[in-house]
Amino acid sequence: MPDEKTEQTQKTLEAILQLLQSQSEQESDTYRLILFLIPIFGIVFGSTLLWFVFYWWHKQRITLIREGLYKHTPFDIRAYSFLIGLLLTFIGLALSIVFIITLGKTLALLGGLVPLAIGLGLLTFYKLEK
Repeated sequence: MPDEKTEQTQKTLEAILQLLQSQSEQESDTYRLILFLIPIFGIVFGSTLLWFVFYWWHKQRITLIREGLYKHTPFDIRAYSFLIGLLLTFIGLALSIVFIITLGKTLALLGGLVPLAIGLGLLTFYKLEK
């Protein structure tokens, strides 16, 4: 039974490959240029936006400090580790289950086990930190 599915999948992939190769010969290279430029512009504009956000945040803090209106809020590392630990644990657990169901026990399972382990580590820190 698995051999028939494998053969069907291989035939389907070969048909898709032939279709893509025939289309690529007919079309111009303009779409390739666009496909290469989209991530470049995304990275450049995203980085520029992040720079301005952090710059404006810094200017706002400096202005508040100069005016004497700045109130320091303490950072609660324990609550933060609990929240992030829960999120990463459940995301890692869900990814691990999906990878086991779809791909079996392969190296792709690390994509779920890594956040699961980090989440459990953060929850351990939360429990041990007093």
